Amino acid sequence: MRSGTRRSHRAETPASPAIPRPLRYVLGVAALSVVLVGSLLFADASRAGGSAADTTADIADVTGRDDVWAQVSRSDGFREPLSLEAGEDVSFAVTVDGTTLDLTGSTTQTLADALIDAGIVVDLDDVVSAPMGQPPAEGAEIAVERVGTQIETEVTTLEFETIEKKTSRLPAGTTRVQTQGVEGAQVTTFQTTYADGEVTQRTELASVVAAQPVNEVVLVGTGSTSSGSSGSSGGSSGPMPTYSGADPRSIAQSMLAAYGWGSDQWSCLERLWQRESNWNPYAQNPSSGAYGIPQSLPGSKMATAGSDWRTNPATQITWGLGYIQGRYGSPCGAWGHSQSVGWY
Repeated sequence: MRSGTRRSHRAETPASPAIPRPLRYVLGVAALSVVLVGSLLFADASRAGGSAADTTADIADVTGRDDVWAQVSRSDGFREPLSLEAGEDVSFAVTVDGTTLDLTGSTTQTLADALIDAGIVVDLDDVVSAPMGQPPAEGAEIAVERVGTQIETEVTTLEFETIEKKTSRLPAGTTRVQTQGVEGAQVTTFQTTYADGEVTQRTELASVVAAQPVNEVVLVGTGSTSSGSSGSSGGSSGPMPTYSGADPRSIAQSMLAAYGWGSDQWSCLERLWQRESNWNPYAQNPSSGAYGIPQSLPGSKMATAGSDWRTNPATQITWGLGYIQGRYGSPCGAWGHSQSVGWY
């Protein structure tokens, strides 16, 4: 107790409950502190020219807690921040964007601040395996999972149908494409959510048919075959020219690997073009005008593979293999289609 403070004693009476001496001491000190603080605040309010800083300093001095109260600037009346201890170092690992980093933080520093200090930016949608508002644990292995949402579109091919129409204007056993089939397109929009590059959620937003497919119309001859002609456009009944160079089959067989096909595709290709043209580079369909080994319709399409498309089997085969790859994926795919509808 300070000098001048009177210590009072109360006689013990049987009717009063006994209060332990330590507890009585604590209660007494607390009551005294309240009285002193109230007195100083009252004196400060009535003092002319006094300041809040003087009062705060007096309170700190009286209560004996000047080591806890902030230092007060008597010039501006604002307290300076309290000085906190640095805390103990904490070592932990963070895996982010495919890289694992060994970091060091503090027991007084949150994980969010530690990541900022390391230059790691965490978006609001990202998922972190540890609480961002708490200090990282010693030896913790923390993962930051990147999460993002994108709007994507996909274009789906709409296959056209093939419609056959019988006509007596063509000899029986012959066909002619009246209308070329055209594939359609459907555009679908998705909202896709990614987490570390992997799709975690996909929601379809809209789907629109951008182009309707055009059905292919094939004329199937039912007329008499007596009027048919295998000659040239001049109407002569002369024989079709034959090819006397290297066997086109060997040329085609050697080119399969360049299109990513194995030897298992050869039998399909051999039968397909045997049916179409008998592997004759001069073969021409008298009804439709299809030309060459792959029976390109019209034959001039093969000019994209070379200007000698009329006579060079290698040029015709190059175009024909590209056509099969783009439309059917493989010779066996083209052969299967030809088996089902009679053409490819």
